[in-house]
Order: sequence, then C-alpha cells, then structure tokens
Amino acid sequence: MKISIAITVAAVAASSVFAEEEFCGQWNSTQTDDYTIYNNLWGQDNDKAGGQCTGLDSVDGSTIAWHTSFNWAGDNWQVKSFANAALKFDPVQIANVASIPSTIEYDYKYDGNIITNVAYDLFTSATANGTVEYELMVWLAALGGAWPLTTTGKPIKEVKVSNVDFNLYQGKNGNTTVFSYVAVNMTKSFSADFKQFFVELPADNTIAPTQYLTHVQAGTEPFQGKNATMTVSKYSAAVKSA
Repeated sequence: MKISIAITVAAVAASSVFAEEEFCGQWNSTQTDDYTIYNNLWGQDNDKAGGQCTGLDSVDGSTIAWHTSFNWAGDNWQVKSFANAALKFDPVQIANVASIPSTIEYDYKYDGNIITNVAYDLFTSATANGTVEYELMVWLAALGGAWPLTTTGKPIKEVKVSNVDFNLYQGKNGNTTVFSYVAVNMTKSFSADFKQFFVELPADNTIAPTQYLTHVQAGTEPFQGKNATMTVSKYSAAVKSA
C-alpha cells in the first residue's frame, strides 16, 4: 500500500451538504476539518489507458460521504490505486490509544467482473515521524479473487470483531510487516473500535505498544474493474487517547 501524498484541490467547511467537483489527477485530494480524501493512483502506470476520479459528497461534523469511480485493466495482480479518506490526527503510541472508533457504510457497483477490495489501512512506526514498520489492514470486502499479502497462503488466526468473522493473514512488503484481517463475507456496514484489531494479534506475533500509530485510512484498492463506483454513504473515524 502506498501512503497518500496530499496535493489539495479544495477545502470545505465542517458542516455542509453539496456535490463537489470530482478530481481525477494522480495525486489530487481534497480536505475537510477531519479528513483528507485522496485519489492516489499510485499504480496507474500499469494501465495508461485507465483512469479514476474521486469526489467528496457531503460533510456533517465528523461524518463524511464520498465516492470514487474507475476503469482499470492491465495486470490482474497489480493494484492501480488506493482512493481513501485519511483521518487527520497527531501520531500517538499504541499504549496511549484508548480507542479507534470508526463507522463505514458503502456500496459497490460495476459492470462484469472486478478485482478489488474495500479496506482500512493503519500504519505504525517506532517514532512519531519514522519509517513505517507495520501495516494493519482490515478488509471488509475481497472481490473477484483479491488477496492480501501472505507468506504462507493460510490465515494465522480466526477472530470475530463486532459480530463479523475475519481471517488474519501475515505478509511482508519490503521491510514492512503486514497484518491483514479479511472478512469472511462482504460487509457493507461496519462499526467497531479498531483498537480491538491490535488486541487480537497473536501474543507471540504482535505490534509493540511502544509503536506509534501514524495513519488511519479507509478506501478501496482496485486491480481491475469496468465502470466501477464505490459510494461511501457514511464514514467517520477518530483516535482517542487514554
């Protein structure tokens, strides 16, 4: 996963309902008080004929609605993008995180076949501004054979969070250890304390509480898809300190 880089095209008020113009550039983004919404077409070179546009639909306090639409072909193993809503917060050690409450409601429409996920992406590092060492993903959907990074191809644990069953996989992305919780069934509405996903890591294979939580994002990673749109009708997130 590529962490999003901001090139802001707009800023919006804390409470408004509107249809903002879509942004389609590789690194385009827009901001609210609490979030940055990224287009983030980090893998677009794999399909130079493809494209993707993202838009912010509404803001109601700390709850937003947004969407992203794309057409991607190219290699079916190459992620093309990670359009996402990233929470704004100051890095904090996991030991000092009381909770990470978040809610998402979304729908996905597309023509024919698609390979994509819907996922949260959380990153940690040894220092507040350090290099990413751990990535914790929570997949709410794995469509068309999308698969997480895994060293064995098998889950290392099965867990239930907020009445949703997940398989936990572990893999490596360069020097980053990646934990991926993948929902057994597509889950279009989910509300949970995401601190629980840190708690559920195996005791002998975990993320140290001294690590700093640096990013909380939620979005979609398409590999391929035609006339596809993910519409997030409700999204909120927060990091609350102990």
